[in-house]
Parts: sequence; structure tokens; C-alpha cells
Amino acid sequence: AAAAASKRHGVQTLSAAAAQDWLDDPGRTTFVFDVRTPEEFAAGSLPGARNAPGGQLIQALDLQVGVRHARILLLDDDGIRAPVIALWLQRLGWQAAAVAGGLSSGLRVAPVEEVEAAASLPPVARQSAQALGAFRKLTGMQRAAAVDLRPSQSYRRAHAAGAVWSTRSRLVADVRALTAGDHGSPVLLLAAEETVAQLAAQDLREAGWLQLSWAPAESTEAADWPSVATPDQPSDADAIDFLRFVHDRHDGNLDAARRYLEWETGLIAQCTPDELASFNLDAAPTR
Repeated sequence: AAAAASKRHGVQTLSAAAAQDWLDDPGRTTFVFDVRTPEEFAAGSLPGARNAPGGQLIQALDLQVGVRHARILLLDDDGIRAPVIALWLQRLGWQAAAVAGGLSSGLRVAPVEEVEAAASLPPVARQSAQALGAFRKLTGMQRAAAVDLRPSQSYRRAHAAGAVWSTRSRLVADVRALTAGDHGSPVLLLAAEETVAQLAAQDLREAGWLQLSWAPAESTEAADWPSVATPDQPSDADAIDFLRFVHDRHDGNLDAARRYLEWETGLIAQCTPDELASFNLDAAPTR
């Protein structure tokens, strides 16, 4: 059935050589996904491939593919899942293809570390536990700013006392307010991953702040930096990284469920003709 659907809708299944040409093309980004389950992936996969179970890849593509118009290669071990997911990605407007031979195709995929190193960001100094103790005193005297870049709901549950929550879209404005616009003020970025801190530091450098450092958010506890919880801060309106009605619908909140359905069914009306044209919803075949 998968083969018949692929043929009917013109889904590509590339030979290993053709797929390798995609990967080796310096002019286009190509992502390679093993669309099997995490358990199957953990038991062994093609080196360099990333795991994204097919259904999740379709529903959360923006979490996996960060390059518009990138090409996508899909791998499996049964010849069924990859072409079906390629069909749906094709309908979403992406150039996607299954690979003949799947996990046994012998594709040479650059390791993730090499890809990330090629697009590396300027380093940001990491604060030691001892230095964090000194930095905490500066924040108490309003001579420095500590900014927590984790998800808003993580911040609500617990964060270093005095640290202000922010997200990248509002970071420069928040730091400007915290430092009264003094570009000489040191700024500490608290994040779960160094890459997040590097991206934030890049924005702040461009805005004029140069005394920048970072630390894993959990390391403040080791520096005897008190932790506090703020269940209502940031406010629901400020916590733009969390759609409350999307999450609360699972907790029996009927109003949230209704808002979710209204939001979902209203998405098409929010799209411009150009956006709708990016989809490739071919007509269902007649029997």
C-alpha cells in the first residue's frame, strides 16, 4: 500500500547515489531522519542520521528542520514508513524523499558535531561556582543583570533569586531596562544549553553590551544562590513561549479545549494566498 501510494502521488525514492548527491551539494541543506521509533533508533541506526518518528516529524517539523526550503531524506528498515512520511512532507510543500535501502543504503552523513562546528558562534565565558557567588552580590547592588533564558514554566517553578526571565525576542529591551542602558554593566545569561546563551550573547553584543557570561541555570544552587518560585511570573500574557489553552485542554479544561479547536480550525483563514500556495494538496484519487 505504501508503494502504491508513493507511485500514485509521485513520491521520490532516491538511489543511494542520488541521495548522496543531495548531501554533498554545498548549495542546499539536507536533513537526514530515521523515522522509526526511539527504541529502534537506540538499537542502531545509520551514523549521522537523527531520530524523528514519522508522525512527530510531520506534526513538529519546526522543531526538527530549521532551514526553509531544505531537502529531507527519510530512512527506515521496512520500506513502508519512509515513503509514507515523504508523501505527507511533500503535501506540506517540502522536497522530501525516501532512500532505497534505507538504513542499509550506506549514506555518508556528516556527524551533527561537525555541522554545528561549521556554523559555530563566538564563545561566551562560563562562570565558575565561585564567580557566581560574587556575581550574585553585584545583582543585589543593581550593578549587574542576571537573565534566565529557560522556558517560562521552568522559571516559574524555580529560578535564582533576582534573575529576570526573558526570551530572545525581548532580551535586548529587558537588559536595557535592567541596566538602565549602561553598556558597561555585566550581564549573566542563565540557560539550559550553551548554544542558547551564545545566541543571546550575539544579540546583546550587537546592541552594545560586551561584559557577557553564562552559566547553566542549575549551577546557581551549587554557588549557594537562593532559589525562588514565582507561580504567576512571568504573567500569562508575557509567557509567549507557552500557549496555555493548548496545554490546559489535557487537564479537563473545556474552555481551553474549545479555544484550541477554534484556533486550529481558524488557522487556514489566517494564511495568505502565498502561504496556502506552498502546500501541495493533490486531489484524492477516484476509485
